[in-house]
Amino acid sequence: MPPIKPPASLFGRRLRTARLSLGLRQADLGRMLGMEEQNTGAPRISRYERGQHDPDPDTAEKLAKALGLPLAYFYATSDMLAEVILLVSKLPEDGQREAVAALKAIAEKKES
Repeated sequence: MPPIKPPASLFGRRLRTARLSLGLRQADLGRMLGMEEQNTGAPRISRYERGQHDPDPDTAEKLAKALGLPLAYFYATSDMLAEVILLVSKLPEDGQREAVAALKAIAEKKES
């Protein structure tokens, strides 16, 4: 089993991947959060992406919202769990219930 990376580096890697997938520069994302000056927004986003600083909970939530992703995605401790979070978050509520029921059935089957 590979070692689990610390959440800060996972958060930063996922933040960078999400930002780039939308074609945003660090300054663009900073502006979306209200950091109007390029000398403020881009360096701050860069520090988050490099894992130098962790965003406070409010900023993390704003980042997730700006990128259209669930906050839990950024904090998932494995890439597989992050993928599950993304997939389930794209479903309507009834689909989410079905997905959870299917996952429970799979987990129960593995336990027996």
